[in-house]
Amino acid sequence: MPISPWAKVHKNESLMSVIEYKGSKNPDAKPIVLVGKGLTFDSGGISIKPADSMDEMKYDMCGAASVYGVMRMAAELQLPLNIVGVLAGCENMPGGRAYRPGDVLTTMNGQTVEVLNTDAEGRLVLCDVLTYVERFEPDVVIDVATLTGACVIALGHHLTGLMANHNPLASELISASEQAR
Repeated sequence: MPISPWAKVHKNESLMSVIEYKGSKNPDAKPIVLVGKGLTFDSGGISIKPADSMDEMKYDMCGAASVYGVMRMAAELQLPLNIVGVLAGCENMPGGRAYRPGDVLTTMNGQTVEVLNTDAEGRLVLCDVLTYVERFEPDVVIDVATLTGACVIALGHHLTGLMANHNPLASELISASEQAR
């Protein structure tokens, strides 16, 4: 299924892949939803990135790859959970049909957003995917994404940022990451 007005302008069509794993014996159990940003290449669009790190922009799909890996492991381990994995795949390239700074987009939930920098595409893609996953009535939603280079500046190359609006879940995720070392 195509995602986001952002992703409709490029040569390679965007795709939103939905993977459902139903391991709970309780048919009414609400799922955990995992959302993965999957830009197969992010040049920055018209607001093009500097050339010195352009080769690394293929890694902008690591959120989607991580979610895919978790879904495979959930099935292999036969976890007693319901999990929905949503992979948001697209690219951000310059071109004659590319969005420009100043363009106004209408998101899936009807909100309009003015694009000021075409290199902030991940937020727009996730905006539509997060709207889409509401239909699953999830217990929790976790998104995995590379959203800003500022995280690398603040934390370096060996840590990741975690932002949450639910402190108990954030604490559980941090604890799990420490146990996995």
